[in-house]
Amino acid sequence: MIGKQTKGRGFRKLLDYLESREDAKLIGGNMSGRNARELAREFKLSRQLNSDAERVVYHVSLSAAKDDKLDDEKWSEIGDRYMKEMGFDANQFVIFRHHNTDDDHIHIAASRIRMDTGLVVHDSWDYVRSEKVLRQIEHDYELVQVQGSREKLNRTPSTGQIRRIRREQEEFSQGQRDSPPQRIIKESVQQTIDRAGVDNPQMPTLIMRLQQAGISVRTGFTRNGKSKGISYEKDGQAFSGTQLGAAYTFPGLQKHRGVDYQPERDDEPIHELLLKPVKPLPVEQLEKLFQDIEHKQQQPQFTLPQEDIALWPKLYKYLNEKRGIPDSFIERLHNHNLLYIDEQKQILFIKRNLDGEKTGALVWSNPGHNHHTVEYDQNASTPNGWFHINLGQNPQQEIKNVFLCSSPIDAVSVGVYVLAKTGALPSMRTMFMVADDPNNLPLEFLKNCYRVVLAFNNDEQGDKTASAVLELLPSGQRFKPTYPDWNQELKAHFYEAELERERQSRSRGFSL
Repeated sequence: MIGKQTKGRGFRKLLDYLESREDAKLIGGNMSGRNARELAREFKLSRQLNSDAERVVYHVSLSAAKDDKLDDEKWSEIGDRYMKEMGFDANQFVIFRHHNTDDDHIHIAASRIRMDTGLVVHDSWDYVRSEKVLRQIEHDYELVQVQGSREKLNRTPSTGQIRRIRREQEEFSQGQRDSPPQRIIKESVQQTIDRAGVDNPQMPTLIMRLQQAGISVRTGFTRNGKSKGISYEKDGQAFSGTQLGAAYTFPGLQKHRGVDYQPERDDEPIHELLLKPVKPLPVEQLEKLFQDIEHKQQQPQFTLPQEDIALWPKLYKYLNEKRGIPDSFIERLHNHNLLYIDEQKQILFIKRNLDGEKTGALVWSNPGHNHHTVEYDQNASTPNGWFHINLGQNPQQEIKNVFLCSSPIDAVSVGVYVLAKTGALPSMRTMFMVADDPNNLPLEFLKNCYRVVLAFNNDEQGDKTASAVLELLPSGQRFKPTYPDWNQELKAHFYEAELERERQSRSRGFSL
């Protein structure tokens, strides 16, 4: 059974497609709607629980092997089980069966927003999880066993290598050999790369870990800076990425193993590592390194700290009276669990990924003196998360403009400032994002936006961050406040507006 997953933003277009195919049949799910229009209206219920989430549409197709014979009831049962084991146990979903190709298959359209919490289903490593679920379903329902994509991406051992292993295994079984057959070096290199890349590291980090594991790495680049290949060597045997399999080429590491590569950021440290490789670690230390990486990767997703609701009025008053943030804005942040004080009496701004899933928190420890924040718990948060707020006249529209800001209070202040200056919500949906670390930016997302504004503070750190980001995003536009930071700019704007209102009021009251 083969599964294909995609994520999108609009339910109606997908539902129209699923319903319009020849021989299409709605066979299951947990929704009452019986056609595309009714189902799209019903999906709005979950959409309203998390209006800030971006890609909330989950679409998966499950295709049976030609020799598998499944009726509607069995397909519906498999669809229900698949969704539950993928984490969609409290989500809306509907199942359509199609017969318009040679392979019998179903389509599942689902909302990624949970009906019980309003949170987005965690999608980390969902392709790997999907294959594990499908292999188990094939086993339990006695279906044809399909080779997973991970296995297809690995080059298999040669016939000679297989014969050697069988011969050495037979000798070991008969007592003619003291030890079992050694693992093929090629397979050993593949498995080491898999372990070193399990947490989607940056490319220099992956290369350093391989060097620590005793694997030499070489990369080549064309004159315009694009990679032209990668090769590995262990115990005197060298392999190109292509020889190991599609997942081990330079592009394949990024596409299939999720390794993060940004030329502007990574090329120089890669060059340094190739010139001065790190020393291999002892076996015990190397195994501990990999176990720590795997343990951290398997940790549960971020859990929001408990709020001390009794302290909220104090924070609310401070932000409104001392920081000039309007009542409605503060309430919106609080209602969406993006701002509050926890039981440890820490002011927290909640980080989210681009899908709206909460991934960590920033602690504002000294609001009376600076805007600086620190990670709530680096071990509990994930790198793909930022504090951000989204404003626009159409909440369903894709993000078009992004303002990159120095801190959470500056991001909030810029958002309020834009509203105050224009008197209306932006016509194009706009994101105000904290991006104080240029090495942790969603570059592909930003490159596809219509406009990226570098709204960092008017100070040395703000200028330094803006310069670093401009190297990654040359089309970005610098936008400084007149004052050192955006909260001062916002308060000055409100002060001047109030003076203008008083002047106009006195003018209207003057008479001879």
